[in-house]
Amino acid sequence: MFSQNIVRNILCPVDFSEQSLQVLEHAARVSDLYAGASITVLNVVDDMAPEYAPYRTTESKLKTLHRTLEQDSQNRLKIHAQPWLRGFEKVKFLTVFGKPPQMITRVAKEERCDMIMMATRSMGLTTQFILGSTTYRIVRTAPCPLMVFSHPDQKFRALRVLFPTDFSELSLLSLPYVYHITREYDADLHLVHFRQTHTATPIVKDSTRELEALRRNAKANGVSRITVQDDIPGRSPGTAILDYAKQQNVDLTVLSAHGSSGYKQFFLGTTAVEVSSKSPNPVLLVRRTDWTL
Repeated sequence: MFSQNIVRNILCPVDFSEQSLQVLEHAARVSDLYAGASITVLNVVDDMAPEYAPYRTTESKLKTLHRTLEQDSQNRLKIHAQPWLRGFEKVKFLTVFGKPPQMITRVAKEERCDMIMMATRSMGLTTQFILGSTTYRIVRTAPCPLMVFSHPDQKFRALRVLFPTDFSELSLLSLPYVYHITREYDADLHLVHFRQTHTATPIVKDSTRELEALRRNAKANGVSRITVQDDIPGRSPGTAILDYAKQQNVDLTVLSAHGSSGYKQFFLGTTAVEVSSKSPNPVLLVRRTDWTL
């Protein structure tokens, strides 16, 4: 049985948009799933924005600017973010200065976070940092698993969990999360595989046998209802995963952001970005945790 204490500290970047703040409610629920993980709510302030140029002319003015911006950020966190976590004790509100993609990754390392949770689309008061390119960069640079929500206003309840796999060692890093969440929600688990047909390197693993081994492993880890499907149809791994999730009304997709197989690293980069940016349901992208600065 896999350990249940793999998530101890959750990082939630917010830009004070409704979408980013709604993720805090989901973070509290995920915290409950993992025996009360702490939550760090992060607001990144871009102090190099053009409108602050007159206040960066001297060291003294820059210090004053930082004090003002930090106080404003902390006030907004208290007014806008804290109510979403009312009654939640293990929470910290943090303000840092810099470019959001870099600082989200850095803070995740410094705080030794086990999971980042954020919205994929957001129009914040201070910056549109969760929209588009930032999510893409965080998928590539996050030092821990990343859970993204395209519709954070919708209630999160994982009754149907999808795990697409290429059977690589890295992709199987997702299993502790898959099994724990599936057990906690008493969910249906879908184990699926996309066969890459146009490739210069032959497929070396018997996908039918690998899926059956995964099914038995899931049973041994307390998952009772399992659907297995080999060779899900689609033009690419990303479209195949998205189509299957839609057809089966999946509530949560879990996949490796940095998996590899004998023929193509199809979960590296483009597939992870495509699925996380286009999926109507939450997506958990799992990668090796690395807090090295």
